[in-house]
Amino acid sequence: MKAIRYLFWCWLVIGLTLMLFYRVPEPLGFSNGLFLVFFALYAYTLEQKALGGFNRTMAFRALFVGVFTFVLEWVGTETGWPFGHYEYSGTLRFWDGGVPVAIGFAWIGVMSSGVMLSSARTKLGRAVQVGAFALLFDLVLDPVAFAQQFWMWSKEGAFGTYYGVPLQNFIAWFLTAALLSYLYPLRHQHVRAVPSIYREGTRLYQGMHLMFGLLAFKASLWGPLLTAIAAILWLEGGLRLDRSKQKQSI
Repeated sequence: MKAIRYLFWCWLVIGLTLMLFYRVPEPLGFSNGLFLVFFALYAYTLEQKALGGFNRTMAFRALFVGVFTFVLEWVGTETGWPFGHYEYSGTLRFWDGGVPVAIGFAWIGVMSSGVMLSSARTKLGRAVQVGAFALLFDLVLDPVAFAQQFWMWSKEGAFGTYYGVPLQNFIAWFLTAALLSYLYPLRHQHVRAVPSIYREGTRLYQGMHLMFGLLAFKASLWGPLLTAIAAILWLEGGLRLDRSKQKQSI
């Protein structure tokens, strides 16, 4: 657990520093995709810890999420459905061609983070919350990724755009995350009863917003920057409220 935590944060700090003030050296281009793998592993290990350790069901669920979203992204690049018309550059790939494997890992991280942060007591309520967490993240991620040329969007068939990203992409992100959340049992809500894990999960989600928020600032993407700031402050407020409630119950 400690190893992946330190690896993730070190990778984030070094990579962010390079992207903000220099550039990622060409021989280290694979590091962008590897960062998404570390994000997934970190979120997944937090999920494991919250539920008492490794079990096969959890592993198969993560595998299914990764494979399903990878296939969905492949369909998206081939047909323009459900996300819109786009194609990946070589930035996130470990080898040439196709959808980067790292994208499936990214979705594992998005789902594990979302279900850990949710406070809903029903699966429907949680689906809405997890979808909202995914949407909030993508409102920052996608414009920055487009500016960084991680992937390229086309306006073909788009009924509206947000910083060049088709609006249907954000609808698809919300629905995909909301539907996938039904794979997760409601016992994930016990995470909020373990302050250290809930706090660490919050910091992970905030860290992703901080990174892409700073890259949005560099690219003068003010909407995504403000969204990232709002997400960080909102979660910080929730974290402090939980701490206050815990102190009052002691």
